[in-house]
Amino acid sequence: MSAFIERIGKVRELAAAKSLEAVVIRRNPNLAWAIGGRVHVPLTTDAACFDLIIYQDRVVAITNAIEAPRLIAEEFPSEVEVQVIDWWQGRDSKLPTGSKIGCDQPGSDRIDLTKEVELLRQSLVAQDVDRMRSVSMDSAIALGEALKECTDLDREIDVTARIANALWHRNLELVFIGVAGAERVRKYRHPLPTESVVGNRIVASICARRKGLIASVTRIVTFNNEETSTYKNLLHVEAALLDATRVGAKFSQPLEAAIVAYPKFGFASDEWTKHHQGGPTGYAPRDWPANRESAQSILNNQPIAWNPTADGWKCEDTILATSTGVEIMSVDPNWPVLQIAGRARPDILRK
Repeated sequence: MSAFIERIGKVRELAAAKSLEAVVIRRNPNLAWAIGGRVHVPLTTDAACFDLIIYQDRVVAITNAIEAPRLIAEEFPSEVEVQVIDWWQGRDSKLPTGSKIGCDQPGSDRIDLTKEVELLRQSLVAQDVDRMRSVSMDSAIALGEALKECTDLDREIDVTARIANALWHRNLELVFIGVAGAERVRKYRHPLPTESVVGNRIVASICARRKGLIASVTRIVTFNNEETSTYKNLLHVEAALLDATRVGAKFSQPLEAAIVAYPKFGFASDEWTKHHQGGPTGYAPRDWPANRESAQSILNNQPIAWNPTADGWKCEDTILATSTGVEIMSVDPNWPVLQIAGRARPDILRK
C-alpha cells in the first residue's frame, strides 16, 4: 500500500464514522500531508494552490490552469483526479457543500473537522517516518556546516545567508530562521536576523521543510572562550522533557517535568513562562505549543520538537515519540556532542 493510500484511508475512515459522503481538505499542512508534497506557491502565505475532495471511491483536486501541469507532473500521486479551472475563477464554487460533507476548516456550511483531520496527520505512516528522519538529519547537517564557516565578525544576516544556502543545496525550504549574536540573543526569544555583528555568540534556530515535512533545529557557536555552563544546565531541562515524552502520556506531562527541572538546574522558577517549550510538529513548525492544559495524548510515531530556553540560550531538536521510546532525528554526526542523562546531545561549537 502506498503512503498516499494509507493517509487517505484515515480520512475515509473518519468520513465513514461520521456518515459523510466526502471530506474537503483546504488547509496547507493537511494538504501537504495528504499528497506528501508541496502545496504552496509563495512561501510567505498559508494559502494552498489547490483543494482536495476525498470521496470513498476517488480523490479529486481542484486547481487552476497555471498550477495543474506542475502539480500533475511533480506533486500529485497518480491516484488523484484533477479538475482544472481558469485562473480567474475561484475554487469555492467547485467544492461540495452540505451536511454530508466534512471540511478541515470552519466557516462554511460543511461539517467542521478541523481537530479531527489535524489529529489524523500527527501519527506518521511508516514511509513518512523515513522521510521525517531524512528531513531532520539533513536540516541539522546543513545548519552545522553553515555555522562552521561563520566568524565573530559576521553580521546576523551573513550567518542567515550561509544557512539558507546550505539548506537549499539539500532541497530544504526555509520556513523560519532566527539568528542572534551575543548582544541581541539576551533581549529577544525570537530574534529575526539583523545587520548586527554577532560577536562572541551565535544562536541559530531553523524550521526547514521538504515535501511538506518540517524539522526544527537550534545550534550554538561561541567565540573567545565564552562561559557556557548555562547551556549544559538547559540540556538537563531538555532531558526532563525527553524523559517524560512517552506514547500515551498527555502533552502537559513533559511540560510539567520541565517546570520542575528549571529551578532544579539553577534557573528562575518562572523561566518556562518566558517562551513556549515546544510541541507536536511534522507538517507545521508546531501544531500548537504544549501547555499545562494540553490533554491530547502523545501518539506513536508522532514528531515533536521541544525547545527549552533561558536568557541567551536555547536547545532544540526534532524527535519521534515511539512505543519503544524517544528517537532524536535531527542528528548531525559531525557536530560536537556531550552526554546528558544517557543521551548524546549537541554541544556548543567553540571557535
